[in-house]
Amino acid sequence: MYTLIGSPMTRASRVVWCLEELGLEYKIIPAMPGSDEAKQYNPSGKVPALLVGDDVIIDSIAICQYLADKHGGLTYPAGTIERAKMDSFVHFAADEVDHACWVWSKHDWIYTEPLKAENVKPACALEFKKAMQHLEERLGDNKYAMGDKFTVPDIILGQCAGWAEVMCKFPIPEGKIADYFARVRARPAFKKAMSARK
Repeated sequence: MYTLIGSPMTRASRVVWCLEELGLEYKIIPAMPGSDEAKQYNPSGKVPALLVGDDVIIDSIAICQYLADKHGGLTYPAGTIERAKMDSFVHFAADEVDHACWVWSKHDWIYTEPLKAENVKPACALEFKKAMQHLEERLGDNKYAMGDKFTVPDIILGQCAGWAEVMCKFPIPEGKIADYFARVRARPAFKKAMSARK
């Protein structure tokens, strides 16, 4: 039984999705970012955090990769070419896709008015559009990021797709990209993870 700290309305939803994909038992303490409860586990107050015995793992990607490695699913063995390529996809998702959504969010509803920079949001929309072009090239004819096998980067990209479309109002390109996101987000584990948000 794992204990997840963080509201499923945040990046904690990635961990819930991962836990569901791996068929693991968990409970959620729905702490919001910046709350006193979140700061008990992460000095920055960011969520999620995962309690593992007396230890705490922070950062959604680190948590998902830990769970995948520990339970032998959604990943490849460390030191293999497949793992290196998968890790490259994870970094792409974090650096190009998540980043565009996160900076947009900070300049939309997180920062106070004096800190909101002019033209940042259009720049984020442009960066997301470029990331989708890169994603289409990288996917090729693959079903998932790594081919026929669903792995950690699909979770990160799938969560970002909802964030981009619903919160940021970034358009999802029709065709291969829209089909990929629809396929990823049609998985039963994703639907269970989304039900945790209600």
